[in-house]
Amino acid sequence: MRVLLATDFSTHAEKARDLVAQMALPPGSTVRVVHAIEPMPEISAFAPLPMLELSDYAERELRAELDTFVHPLQAEDRKVEAVLPFGRAADVVVAEAEESHADLIVIGSRGRGGVASMILGSVSAEVIDRSPCPVLVARGRTLHRVLLAEDGSPSAALGAALIASLAPFRSLPVRVVSVADTGLPYAATMDPLASSAAVEAYYDALPAFREERERLGRERAAKLRQAGVDATSEFREGDAAAELIKAAAQDKSDCIVIGSRGKTGLTRVVLGSVARAVVFHAECSVLVTHAPIAGTAPDRIPASTFEHVLPK
Repeated sequence: MRVLLATDFSTHAEKARDLVAQMALPPGSTVRVVHAIEPMPEISAFAPLPMLELSDYAERELRAELDTFVHPLQAEDRKVEAVLPFGRAADVVVAEAEESHADLIVIGSRGRGGVASMILGSVSAEVIDRSPCPVLVARGRTLHRVLLAEDGSPSAALGAALIASLAPFRSLPVRVVSVADTGLPYAATMDPLASSAAVEAYYDALPAFREERERLGRERAAKLRQAGVDATSEFREGDAAAELIKAAAQDKSDCIVIGSRGKTGLTRVVLGSVARAVVFHAECSVLVTHAPIAGTAPDRIPASTFEHVLPK
């Protein structure tokens, strides 16, 4: 397994490092630790020698800090690498993940400083949007219980496949949570032309919708158990993101696994609204997967895994 760990030496990055250190990685795994050195302005090419020597000194200091940072990751059955590439942090992390064929990116929830709030740092958010592989946003130092968000989508199926195929998750108890958002669509409540018959038909359809959502979670848990995962299911009703976050808190889950149903652009993938709300507001770690392009299978996951956890 190839894990890419991004660091800015902040306390959030230390949590991400400690989480990786305690993961049950398969023997022979590689953990590649990356700290990006932001480029100096172009005018630095004309800087006086003392300034350039100061830059060299700063790089040596960063190397020493990086060596200290990676020490807790050392283990006999894994390879640990540490690099200091130059470039924008998000660009560097995404490029390193592509070049090293990373199976997983692990990153802290926020960077240095900033206003204390419930939003991610800009680097973390951009990496999630652009990553070629799943991204684990670390908010804690342990990984003992997992919550899988299930909505019947290909991205949710990919999250299940990752749990079944990645050793750090496969051995953990998993609670599959499906949510039925049964509130009347906002547009209907604001449309004076909406007929009472249409509203009545909407509410008549809710029992079947609830039953379908509950069935999706139940069947996903059963398929995970067939793949050797300790999985149970739970059905909830309400706002999807809010219910997933609440379920994780009540179950004391260390991580929410959620697929993104966002739109793909030329250079970015924009997270769907539910995934983004969970990533931004959950108190635990969040693993985000992007659905594969239509007609392709998610790469870097054993094909046999999908026989158990992906829909036929």
